[in-house]
Amino acid sequence: MSHVFIPRRSVAIIGGGMSGTLAAIRLIRQARTPLLIRIFDPNPELGRGVAYGTADFSHRLNGPAKAFSLRPENPNHFADWLQVRANRSGWDDFDDKLLAFAPRWLYGDYIREELAEALNAAASGVELEHILARVDDIAQEQGRVRLRVDAHREFIADHVLLAPGVFKAQPGFAIAQSLLDDGRYLSDPWDPDALDKLKSVADVLLVGSSLTMIDAVVSLEARGYQGNYHIVSRRGLVPVGRNEAQAWPEFLTDVVAPVSVRSVLRAVRTQIDKANAAGEDWQRVVLAVRPHLSRLWHGASLAERQRFMRHVRAYWDMFLHRVPPPSAKVFDAVRASGRLFLHTGTPTAVHGAGDGRLDVSVRLRGKSATTVLRSDALINCTGFEYVWKRVSGQPLLARLLEKGYVRPSALGLGIDADPQTLAVIGVDGNASENISTMGLPLRGVLFESGTIAELLRQAVLLAPLLDAAGQYVAEEERDAA
Repeated sequence: MSHVFIPRRSVAIIGGGMSGTLAAIRLIRQARTPLLIRIFDPNPELGRGVAYGTADFSHRLNGPAKAFSLRPENPNHFADWLQVRANRSGWDDFDDKLLAFAPRWLYGDYIREELAEALNAAASGVELEHILARVDDIAQEQGRVRLRVDAHREFIADHVLLAPGVFKAQPGFAIAQSLLDDGRYLSDPWDPDALDKLKSVADVLLVGSSLTMIDAVVSLEARGYQGNYHIVSRRGLVPVGRNEAQAWPEFLTDVVAPVSVRSVLRAVRTQIDKANAAGEDWQRVVLAVRPHLSRLWHGASLAERQRFMRHVRAYWDMFLHRVPPPSAKVFDAVRASGRLFLHTGTPTAVHGAGDGRLDVSVRLRGKSATTVLRSDALINCTGFEYVWKRVSGQPLLARLLEKGYVRPSALGLGIDADPQTLAVIGVDGNASENISTMGLPLRGVLFESGTIAELLRQAVLLAPLLDAAGQYVAEEERDAA
């Protein structure tokens, strides 16, 4: 047992993706007295996470640079940064920096430079330490939190921020290990080496039709792939290409609590009909809805939220999270060439065929019949898992639930939290005094909890709470033999 003198307060951030890094940046800039911030993440590059870890420059942000500034007081900050940084990176595929759809890798660079700049300007005694490991367990004791990293290391923090980011969803059918070993099944649609091996095959089957699917198609096309794509989607939807347009005039100001899905849909459809009749872009209407999302969500009952998730969410995700124009151009060209086949149904099984290919059984929507699709490879493009109980390979999530420190949200997505303070809520129904969360764990509480604007708002909200955490002058660390 050893006692090490450190700054009076300490904050542990679990997760070093965008959410955790934004919280750290805001905290570093705001702190004026000694503070130790530890970020626990095995990824050596903070700020990237899954979204900004792809080095493929064909994987773009799904919005223009003007919407991605990390400095609300300067909306053009990222666009101005991009103007200089793009030349150094070898990417300069834009005419108007404000409307540029930058590679996600470059945005990861931007986040990392913002962190470095915050540290350079930090007040005396404000420090950041990156622990290259996952947290396996935490325990609350005497107003503080003990974090166990592995069998040999434990840390004490005055406050813990859960910012684990996203978890890849698993398909709803078993995958033989042999298919993983020989590369016929890709669990990671962003794996460049695995994609390289597919550029000469005849048929690829993609499970899921979200923006992840768009990434996979764009990556394969960039490699010169000339085969066919079979996309299996439960509803048969594909994302729409993004058009730059001004938001439609306000029309939801009269919709007040209690909010019903039916009333909102009726209002939206009426405005879309008006837009179409006037020859206007219907996407303008979607843009007018977005500023009201938080208010509408909080004004809806649990039953209405559940109704939205069952019947509307998939459509909303497709219409709001649209395809960046460069990617849409590639995808549209593939469709026009007749190489893309969309199947509405649910995959139920996959087997290796005798000729070395794959047979994928698909239960067609609305039918009892099952069809078999043959392909050379299968790529998991099902997106992300928000139900913590279904996440595998993350022991911390299970232990947090087992101990009752957190509980699933009422919708079952992510975890429950106070929307005003972001403090997690345990099984006893009480908000924690020293564990908070932000980002996608709040999917069931705030719904659109992972957008840039929302993450910035959460970081601003959390910073003073984290900065005030604890009044301890010494930290206890234990090295277990």
